[in-house]
Amino acid sequence: MLLKSEGFASNLADPAGRRTLQQFCEEEALPYEGIPVSRETFSRYAVAFQQRLVPMVEDVSVTMLDRQTNRFQLRLATGEEVRAKKVVVATGLSHAEYIPAKLAKLPAELLSHSSNHHDLDKFKGREVVVIGGGQSALETAALLNEAQATVTLLVRRSSIEWHDIPKPGPRSLWQRLRRPESPMGNGLKLWLCAAAPLAFYHLPEQIRVDVVRTYGQRRGTSLEVLGPSGSWWLKERVVGRVPILLGQGVREAEAKGSKVVLHVDGPEGTSRQLIADHVIAATGYRFNVGSLPFLSQRLISELRCVQDAPSLSPSFESSIPGLYFTGIASAYNFGPVMRFLCGTQYAAERISSAIGREQRRSPSSVSVEIASTRNRTA
Repeated sequence: MLLKSEGFASNLADPAGRRTLQQFCEEEALPYEGIPVSRETFSRYAVAFQQRLVPMVEDVSVTMLDRQTNRFQLRLATGEEVRAKKVVVATGLSHAEYIPAKLAKLPAELLSHSSNHHDLDKFKGREVVVIGGGQSALETAALLNEAQATVTLLVRRSSIEWHDIPKPGPRSLWQRLRRPESPMGNGLKLWLCAAAPLAFYHLPEQIRVDVVRTYGQRRGTSLEVLGPSGSWWLKERVVGRVPILLGQGVREAEAKGSKVVLHVDGPEGTSRQLIADHVIAATGYRFNVGSLPFLSQRLISELRCVQDAPSLSPSFESSIPGLYFTGIASAYNFGPVMRFLCGTQYAAERISSAIGREQRRSPSSVSVEIASTRNRTA
């Protein structure tokens, strides 16, 4: 598996801006220029980044987050309890996997989300339908085909959008003005979303919601910022190798024995049935605060939300003082850039600056207490 983003758009943020992916590849003698970034390379980079700059990370699941008086209480999978005045929820795409309602009733053995897979060899010799037209769907279909599965790709749109092959050398002034470069891609809309999250924040709420909702849904509308698309290096592994049904939508899905039957509507009222051993929904992500399994019902009820996502201050603080959200949870507030790695720098700077200012005003405001189930305090 390979990253959709180019190398320069795949950097983790550090205060000095020195720990880039390129710097890591140079240190480790790994190829960087002109090639897609592999999942393995990025994972090595991320682990090295963490070990050098944030070595105090504890790998343990949070099973409960609630608030008592002026502190938050967290219960960990180890049985420990943590109390703190500040909590940042940065769960990435976890718990945000979106499966359309027409598929959701299928049993787990017949349906999965593309995020559930990192090794597709188990589908060798089986018939699989992949639903979606973005990078995840296209790469999943390519990998299934290469794992000797029988694949059909079902795409709602009438065509697939492919990225252009990056051109070497500097761009002219006219090219840079007409289509400015950003980590999200080239173009004025993308550049504005990447460069000005705070400006997006000050747009009317309904416009913000519409822009984020139409992300990946309606091509050609004035609101669309970045629709489903495939990386340039993926095209030759899909086109002519995998059957693609364009302009097709699932009307109904049902399980029949060990098979799944999809009733599909096509262009101009046509319809067909697809029978497969498994369906993989590469249908993206939608954040819903109620889907976070560790968040107490009391906190959920107290959160002021916009379309099931928290309404945030300019420093990413929710309506519950001291509780911050970032990543996809903040997209309705700060724009589609928050769905991408390149959005983490802005979020991290705003959140850490806000907490730092409060700590300077009141040094005890971010203190943390850890207590075991036996009530011993450390």
